[in-house]
Amino acid sequence: MRYILSAQVIPGKAAALQRALRDGSFSRGFPYGDLGENVREGKVDADGTIRWVETCYCREYLNVAMVMELEYLERYLHRITVTDARDPRYCKGYPHCNDCLCTKTIRFDGRTFDSFLDELASRERPRESATKIPTQWAGWRGKVQTEDEKQRNQNCELAR
Repeated sequence: MRYILSAQVIPGKAAALQRALRDGSFSRGFPYGDLGENVREGKVDADGTIRWVETCYCREYLNVAMVMELEYLERYLHRITVTDARDPRYCKGYPHCNDCLCTKTIRFDGRTFDSFLDELASRERPRESATKIPTQWAGWRGKVQTEDEKQRNQNCELAR
């Protein structure tokens, strides 16, 4: 499945994120490629929200979209929203996503992630603790796809 992700850099983590992307430690240990490549392809809007497309098969095998990737993303990013990039009823899933062009025309407005991160890292002041906003699943047009994703959303609401 293909997903549109949006996220913001956790306050005080820009320099660490920049180092992790440069030295390859951002997704070290992740078994399915470099997650940093996809994030770096994202665009950043005026509010500092990064948007990018990600291919993931976690929902098909673990019942929650992006669940394996979140361990890596949530080290540096918060306010993550996972949205289906297309109607799941018309997605063939694994292994077809590798060659599918369904998200080829999706374009995001904004500046490049690297230029945004350079600026953010150069002006940030380290913080001891920042309030992290939890990940949320939005599904397809607001319809969350699995009971596990619904439960995680409810747990996030209770924690706020």
